[in-house]
Amino acid sequence: MRNTKVVDLVRLLRSYNTQVDVFDPWIDLAEAEREYGLVCLKELPLHGEYDAIILAVGHRTLVELGPSGIKALGKPGAVIFDVKSVLPAGTADGRL
Repeated sequence: MRNTKVVDLVRLLRSYNTQVDVFDPWIDLAEAEREYGLVCLKELPLHGEYDAIILAVGHRTLVELGPSGIKALGKPGAVIFDVKSVLPAGTADGRL
């Protein structure tokens, strides 16, 4: 994991007793667990599972899902925050 800011974000969210799933198609699962204590998803999350989605990496696998594919991962009304600005402007609830 090159982006330790993602690890910081996960830890912060968990400190508020939220359940956080992490998916990164390029991550070395064993390294993430060994180095950061993160147990990450092996495959793309299921549709309709999340109250909020944070796009913190801009990998092609996620970009190719597009706004509708990303939204489909969330429950109706889920909040989408696009940290990497990979989705077109206006398709996420917030972005950097």
